Amino acid sequence: MNTLIDGSPTHDVPADDRGLLFGETVFETMAFCDGRAPLWDLHMARLTRGAQAIGLEVPDSGLLWRECGRLLKAEQARRAVIRITLTGGSGGQGYWPPTTPGTRRIVQRRPWPATIEGQRRDGLAVVISRFRLGPVWPLSGLKHGNRLLQTMVARECRERGAEEAVLLDDQHQLCEAVSSNLVLVTEAGVLTPPRAEVVGVGLSWLREYSGAGLAVGSVGVEQLETLSEVLVINSVAGIRPVISVEDKPFPIGPVCRRLQSIWQKELFPCA
Repeated sequence: MNTLIDGSPTHDVPADDRGLLFGETVFETMAFCDGRAPLWDLHMARLTRGAQAIGLEVPDSGLLWRECGRLLKAEQARRAVIRITLTGGSGGQGYWPPTTPGTRRIVQRRPWPATIEGQRRDGLAVVISRFRLGPVWPLSGLKHGNRLLQTMVARECRERGAEEAVLLDDQHQLCEAVSSNLVLVTEAGVLTPPRAEVVGVGLSWLREYSGAGLAVGSVGVEQLETLSEVLVINSVAGIRPVISVEDKPFPIGPVCRRLQSIWQKELFPCA
């Protein structure tokens, strides 16, 4: 058993689900370590914000926790990844939602990615995507299900033999990676760009709770040469060093190893 839909073990999502038809959905993907989800509260806060923003009812977090526990118990693995998806359910007429809204919840367990340890140790080769992050819009910052840009950039990575890609905005400022936020080490300190489609839970924790002294600052693509380290972070993979951006090499430096140590010690000793 690796999927629960409204609490029932099944993989069958109705063909009229509004998340499937229109992307009316929000989701969170989180790491579990020895039955714990250290970033659970941050994930639930963002899930709640997103659901409320698009008009979905928010299930009780205790119910979601119990359903995650059912999937973890079925696998008995020390480490796992669980995605919680909330959709607009079924009904309505085209784009028009049903008079009585309903939320469908989908909880899925996935095995721990086999590539994470090697990437944390050895780093990632990164390209600059030909796609650009569009202007800020009302859904910016929400973890909604409209991820076509990200899937296109991931496809581009595969075609170019890269492990990640950096997205720029129309001013050629560094913004984010495909599924991670950027952490940039400069002479002025450790920065993260002010613009990202989603501020990840991992980055939020690093900024608010780690004591890492992470500031917000803009860095243009022409300033890549001035950076001493480049890192990417998300709540599942943690902190991974970037060893090259296009033809520009970067070392795996002391800031990366220090932040990785904080991450493992404070959050995920088993991961």
